[in-house]
Amino acid sequence: MVDDPGSCFTGIIYNSFLSLGRKVKVVMSYTFKGYLRKDGSAGTRNHIGIISSVICSSTVTNDIASKVDGAVSIIHSNGCAQLGDDFNVTKSMLSGVAENPNFYSNLLIGLGCETNQVSGLLATIDKSKPIEGFSIQQMAGGTNTAAKGVAIAGEWSKEITEEKRMELPISKLTVGIITIDIDEQKLKAITPVVSALIDTLLKNDSTVVSSLTRTLEPGGDYLAEKAEDMRAKVELRTLSKGLNRRRWESDKDYALRSFSAEERSLAAEEARLLGSHRLEGLLDINEKPGGKGLYLLKSSENIVESLSNFASVGCNVALIVSADGVLVTSNVIPCISIAPQDDSQSPRDYVDIYIGNDDKEQQIAALLEKLIQVSSGELTALEAYELGEFAIPHIGTTF
Repeated sequence: MVDDPGSCFTGIIYNSFLSLGRKVKVVMSYTFKGYLRKDGSAGTRNHIGIISSVICSSTVTNDIASKVDGAVSIIHSNGCAQLGDDFNVTKSMLSGVAENPNFYSNLLIGLGCETNQVSGLLATIDKSKPIEGFSIQQMAGGTNTAAKGVAIAGEWSKEITEEKRMELPISKLTVGIITIDIDEQKLKAITPVVSALIDTLLKNDSTVVSSLTRTLEPGGDYLAEKAEDMRAKVELRTLSKGLNRRRWESDKDYALRSFSAEERSLAAEEARLLGSHRLEGLLDINEKPGGKGLYLLKSSENIVESLSNFASVGCNVALIVSADGVLVTSNVIPCISIAPQDDSQSPRDYVDIYIGNDDKEQQIAALLEKLIQVSSGELTALEAYELGEFAIPHIGTTF
């Protein structure tokens, strides 16, 4: 493999030669070009976040973002009269996404009478980057709010043009990965390449966060063997016994449904996709990794919510593994779409990487290079479509 001098993809090269009768192995590192933040994290993008504290300020939030170059609108359906678990999720998720390293700065916009007050968010968000916030009622109307918001964010927009990417080790990457709408046979075609990529990332001290979706839950016993933390071991083994997510049904509030042999087999393949490294921990919704390594993140069945969850825990890039690609992505983190090669159909232009029966080592290298190039600023296929959403899950009681 020859290095491209115009790329951040330096590769791992093994030079073996005789020195005093011994073979010496030289390992070169991988780097990408990102934005180094004051807290030591790194952005793969340099957005300005315009964040609604509540659904009621969404229109003004969108208006501000539409008038400022580099701004990203974070709107959702939550924040008004929320209590209990769901309120805690909303507040922590918005605080987390504001701290995502892909944001240069953040402007919080509220209505003024909501449960999820801007003042409360400002008190919880780390101040290592520029951040301001106010409400529509505080500004005596939406027109005044939009004008002040555009003025503030407009100054940040000038500042980000002066920001330069710098070469950074891939240990600065926190990579999310989610599988969706794929059967076991198609997943098996992808597993050798993606698992090797994840192993390479972990060997280079990157952090990998896998979404613990319902299809992965039946593999809890297998995952428990990889877990170091005893709490995670116990919880994963419990998950593997049957579907026990909170849900409402017409005749009963809660039910435990056993997994079928097919569900367990698919989950085992999904677990193998995560590579050979140990599992550092099992994270709750919005819980950030405590260090480097491989983590599982509890997620809903909604892909936008899952990708938004990645953004809230600090991922700066993500991989979406599916059968045919998906026309959905995050508006905070770039998402690389991966699918198995199907010679019976034309390639879809919203898939970044197809994995087939070609040389595996070459495909691993190509996938890693794509990850590094995207982390260095190259647009993903979904970004080129100008897609991007944000959503907050509901986890249970509101009282």
